[in-house]
Amino acid sequence: MTIIQRPGVMAFCATMPDYIIDTDSTITFAVQYKGKKILEEEYVPDGNYQVRIRQLGKFCAKALWGVWCDANTQLQADVAEAFSFLINGVVDTTTFVYFSRMKTRKEAHDAGWLSEIREKVTRVGIQEYASLLMASGEKVVVIARSENNGGSSQTLYTHAGDKSVVTLDVSLDRIAPLFHTGGSEIKSYQVVYGSHLLKFLVDHTQYPEIHCYRYKNVYDVPETVTTVGGLLVKGNNESDAAGMFGIERKFDVKVTDEYTGNSGTIFLQSDYKLWHNFLNAQEVEVWQDGWLPIVITKQTFERELNRTALKEVEFSFRMADPEQNNMFEV
Repeated sequence: MTIIQRPGVMAFCATMPDYIIDTDSTITFAVQYKGKKILEEEYVPDGNYQVRIRQLGKFCAKALWGVWCDANTQLQADVAEAFSFLINGVVDTTTFVYFSRMKTRKEAHDAGWLSEIREKVTRVGIQEYASLLMASGEKVVVIARSENNGGSSQTLYTHAGDKSVVTLDVSLDRIAPLFHTGGSEIKSYQVVYGSHLLKFLVDHTQYPEIHCYRYKNVYDVPETVTTVGGLLVKGNNESDAAGMFGIERKFDVKVTDEYTGNSGTIFLQSDYKLWHNFLNAQEVEVWQDGWLPIVITKQTFERELNRTALKEVEFSFRMADPEQNNMFEV
C-alpha cells in the first residue's frame, strides 16, 4: 500500500485535497476528531488499484462552526481543529483544518486574518471584528494615524492558553481609548499580527443614518458592513383570514415587512468582495439596540468590467423572526 496524495499539516475545508491510496486490497479509513471516531468506512480499490477518498474537506466542515462575538475577545474553539486520518486502524496523518465555505487563495500554514479583504472603510460607532489563529504568547498590535501623529502603536491583545482562532473587537470605539484620544482624531489604523496587516480607513462624514450589519463570512467568523441613509420599508402581511359570525378577521398574524438599504459611496475595490460575501452569507444580523437576525431577500450587485468604476450596492431583507418587526425602528 502506497499513499500517493494526502492532506497537508494544515488545510482549509474547501481546498483540502483528496486522499489517493495505491492498494490491491480492501482498506478501512477513519476520521478521528477530538479523540472520537466520527467516520469509519471500508474502501475497495478500483480497476487501477487505487482508492480515492473525495470531498474529505466537506465532511470535516460538518464538525466545524463559528460563533458571534459579543465581547472584546471571543475564542472560536470550533472554527478550526485537528483531524486525524486512520488507515487500517493506524493514524496516517493529522491535519489542522480551518472551516471554509468556499475555496480560497490563502495558504493554510500562513493564513493570517480570516477575511477576504485587507483594507476596509469604517465609521465612528460601527462594530468591527478581526479573527485569526493564535498561539500562547502571540500579540496583536494596533498602529493608529492622525493628523498630528505619524503612527503610534499599542498592544491590543496577547493570547494565553491553547492554540485557537480568536475573534477580536477592532472597532474604532475600542481602539481610540488605547491612544487616549477621541475617535474623531484618528484617520486610519492598522491591526497587525506578524506580517499580516488589516487596515481600517475612518470615514468621518456625518450621515443622517447609519445601519450596521454583521455576518459570518466564508470562514464562519464575524465581519460587518454598513449602509448609510434611511431604509425603505415595504409593508407586507401574510396573515390568514377567515369569517366568524359574519365578520372577517385575521388569524395567526404574520408581519413580513421588507426593508431596503443602500451601501452609499463605494470607496475601495475590496468593498465589493466584502459586500459579495455579506449578500451570500448564511447568517446575518442587523444592529437595532441589539443584534436582530435577518434574511436577505433581494440584491442589486452590479460591477462593470472596468474595475475603476465604482457603483453602489442595494439589497432588501426581512426579519428572520417576524415577531421582531416591532423592535426595528426606521
